[in-house]
Amino acid sequence: MKKVNLSSTQLFIAILALLFTAAPAMAKTKNDVSEIVSVTGLVEKPFTITPLSVKTMHAVERENSAIVCGSGETRKTLKTYKGVLLRDILDSAKVVMSNPHQRGEFAVLVRSTDNYNVLFSYNELYYGSAGDNTFLIFEENGKPIDKDGFFVVFCSNDKLTGPRHVKWVNNIEVIKVDAGIPAVNCKK
Repeated sequence: MKKVNLSSTQLFIAILALLFTAAPAMAKTKNDVSEIVSVTGLVEKPFTITPLSVKTMHAVERENSAIVCGSGETRKTLKTYKGVLLRDILDSAKVVMSNPHQRGEFAVLVRSTDNYNVLFSYNELYYGSAGDNTFLIFEENGKPIDKDGFFVVFCSNDKLTGPRHVKWVNNIEVIKVDAGIPAVNCKK
């Protein structure tokens, strides 16, 4: 094996070249994007949503929303978007809840292929304003979503909409939180 002597400048340039050629490989590929959203968990009728089947669901079109990140910076402006209310999806799946008094222990976990996952409480989707404003979006500005996956979840009435803006959605799961954990008493 021939030994190669590189100066520190040559080594630095070689490392930079390696990083710049590896970066596109680390980006989302077509294989990372799920074409379906599975609706699973504590539901009577699990099902999948595809780009074709979502068009048979009751879609709502809204206007003028922005994706605002935690810092307050506007990342994206949506002139229009079309989607299905998350609550309507749950209604189609029929959440299994033997005791309605435990509804505060139920949550909806929205999962994505890049592991950016968001949790919505059952109560906020059914009894709060988030229920009328949380969508599984399949169209933005009159076109199917492409670079953020086929489906995105978005709650348009959050103060900062970015933290619960989930791209590359592949699963909507109804879960029950373990209520057996004792409460922490802050009094001493």
